[in-house]
Amino acid sequence: MEVHPFLASHDLLSGHSSYGVIAEDYVNKPPSQLTQALTEQVVAELSAHGVFREVSFYDAAPDLILTGQVERFFEHHRRKLWTFVPYYSDKLAGAFRLNTYTTNGETRVTMTLLKPTGEVVGSDIGHAKFNEDYTPNSEVRPGDRLNRALGQALAQIRDEMFADASLPKTHKPQPKALHQASQ
Repeated sequence: MEVHPFLASHDLLSGHSSYGVIAEDYVNKPPSQLTQALTEQVVAELSAHGVFREVSFYDAAPDLILTGQVERFFEHHRRKLWTFVPYYSDKLAGAFRLNTYTTNGETRVTMTLLKPTGEVVGSDIGHAKFNEDYTPNSEVRPGDRLNRALGQALAQIRDEMFADASLPKTHKPQPKALHQASQ
């Protein structure tokens, strides 16, 4: 299978849709670099899980072509409003073990499989959302939850591809319980 670069939706490119990580001191890459990185992640994901016999960016005679579109991809990371009150906010957070930050985000990716002739074989959508309150630490940084959501969306698509009996695969998927426990 040959993988073509994924594209950002018109809403992402035009700025009509939130994009990337929205957080203090965080600089996002442009959508073209995002989609390039996402395309590489898809190739790694499909290769690692053996969804297809061969996955590459170029195949002289591909049996299938995979392309996709990133429709939603954002995380909004921010302090809770009450934390802006000087002096008392630190004392309250410490005394009551309150979460001082909140984050929400969403990822939505559509992958389309084509025959070399351009005929559509199928299209799958992966979607994940999150909305969490937390206290920052060095283990989870802005963008990590967005990457986790992307992994969930890609897993949805991968599972749909495994379930499609008409697609050539290298092995059968693990049972659901084992698959989820291994992630």
